[in-house]
Amino acid sequence: MATIQHQLIKTNQHYIPSWDINYLLVGTFNPSGGEHVNYYYGRKTNMTWKLISTIFGEEINPNNSNFIGLLKKHKIGCIDLISSVTCDEAKIPQIIGNGYSDSKIINKKAQREYNTSNINQLTKSNPNLKIFSTWGKGSNLKEWRLEVEKIKINSKLLSPSMAARVPKGVNKFEYLLRDWQVNFNL
Repeated sequence: MATIQHQLIKTNQHYIPSWDINYLLVGTFNPSGGEHVNYYYGRKTNMTWKLISTIFGEEINPNNSNFIGLLKKHKIGCIDLISSVTCDEAKIPQIIGNGYSDSKIINKKAQREYNTSNINQLTKSNPNLKIFSTWGKGSNLKEWRLEVEKIKINSKLLSPSMAARVPKGVNKFEYLLRDWQVNFNL
């Protein structure tokens, strides 16, 4: 068995937001050994920062030097529900490889270490916090559902992944933007 930690735990001082936040996006898992990202939702196959930039009216990009300053300004933070995964060594390429499919980590073949206590601590220290999940409908796995129930999620955003499905013939970005704008209620 092998344990794969979240890649931001050791490489990024902002694994858990240390600034005042009003908006917390909770995702799934950025594995160490996978594609390097500067912050959550940093992969090119994800529309999170384009959506957030449109909603807040300025470019908020994890590859820009003023990124953390903009997160602080708009009181935005991110964290993943899963901090590490333990699995059979043969499964490692599926977990750290391209795509980061949630089905590879949210199943009965992998053991998850959850970030629930860190998320709930953020809730206590930020009384106006709105928590958004970004994993779409989520998993039917009982353990997953029980863990999610420990968090006060205000809204389930449509998944910002390029792989997320939208109705046929609809512009994906515009469709997601409408959902996110309604949920952020700005």
